[in-house]
Amino acid sequence: MARKQRTFTDKIAKGTGPRGEKCPVCGEVIQTVMTVRPYKSKNGNWRYRKAMANVCKCNSKEVLVDKVDIS
Repeated sequence: MARKQRTFTDKIAKGTGPRGEKCPVCGEVIQTVMTVRPYKSKNGNWRYRKAMANVCKCNSKEVLVDKVDIS
């Protein structure tokens, strides 16, 4: 059995474009981003809470909007 010959344009098309899994709701590629939110500690000092979040078109407003977290 002979191997399939790929043209140069086929090789370029394979390497370009968005990579990753797609959201089943909106169809966009899911990106992982780090969110950093400031909060005041018990001592009154400002600290930062870092968290990783998966973001796509349908949930970007909920994830990227500042939230008040009292904890």
